Amino acid sequence: MSYNIDTWKTKRINNLEIPMSAFRDGIREDWLPKIDSGMSDSGKEIVRILLCCEGGGIGGTLSDNKKWINVISISMYGEGSGTSKGAILIPALKKSVGELEAVLIWEGGDSITRLISKNGEVTEKPIEL
Repeated sequence: MSYNIDTWKTKRINNLEIPMSAFRDGIREDWLPKIDSGMSDSGKEIVRILLCCEGGGIGGTLSDNKKWINVISISMYGEGSGTSKGAILIPALKKSVGELEAVLIWEGGDSITRLISKNGEVTEKPIEL
């Protein structure tokens, strides 16, 4: 049983791009994310990557060569979110460029952490209240 995220609060996304291959490479078949795509009003292809958890995912637009997602939104919470974060999101962020900062409140407020990704360097530290 995984330790799950109750609340994900994205504080900052700055030019975050993740290679689409990062959501397939090295991931167990039963944990592969589902990918939905469509077209925006401006004609750009938009994509939503549904991670293997109760709620949340990654939303953005695809680069012209469709090899990278330009991340607009990201969150994850609920059943399976702890495992999904460790098995899918963190390895993907390690292949990313740009920046992400998020605050995660874990099951029942047991702990709060700050997740920072900057050009593939990922750190997560506890926040003391």
